[in-house]
Amino acid sequence: MSSKKYLSDYRIEETTDTKGRIRSEAVYIGGDYILSPPVSTGEKRLIICLSVLTWLAFIGALIPVTNAARLTHVMLPFVFSALSMYFVTGSAATLLSVKEIMIREKAEKIAKRLPPSSIITAILSLASLIALLVTAIISWDSIAASDIIFAVLVLVISLSSATIFYKCRKLKAKKVEPPESD
Repeated sequence: MSSKKYLSDYRIEETTDTKGRIRSEAVYIGGDYILSPPVSTGEKRLIICLSVLTWLAFIGALIPVTNAARLTHVMLPFVFSALSMYFVTGSAATLLSVKEIMIREKAEKIAKRLPPSSIITAILSLASLIALLVTAIISWDSIAASDIIFAVLVLVISLSSATIFYKCRKLKAKKVEPPESD
């Protein structure tokens, strides 16, 4: 149980162990949830691969010594995109590991984190790329080959994050109604 919002989904049950001690356990009593529209296994793998690709491009863009790394207006949005990339990767890993029917907390975390985090990553990396391009236009002679590598890797981050957003933009957590008994 990670937040007060989901407390009503659990009940505390007390049991006695073999030594006579009373143990309290949280038992899930909430409903079952699914993601709507359903995400296929291939889409789940694509999303996790794209999130790993964003991290590889992010780390790769930090390795070479670039003139862009000295510019605050280029690096600030780029570095802040790491936080939203973290949420994308966490949600993608959860999406890959959960079953089709899940508890409300997991379904809502996936549906409410994955699309906004991926679009924020795309926007921040695109802002960094635009700032680099404006700087290149203003002072063309200060652009190095490493800056071009940086720009390509930032473009990879932006495109892969936009692809994740496109795949997940309609995700909703939907409660599964129990079958009616006659």
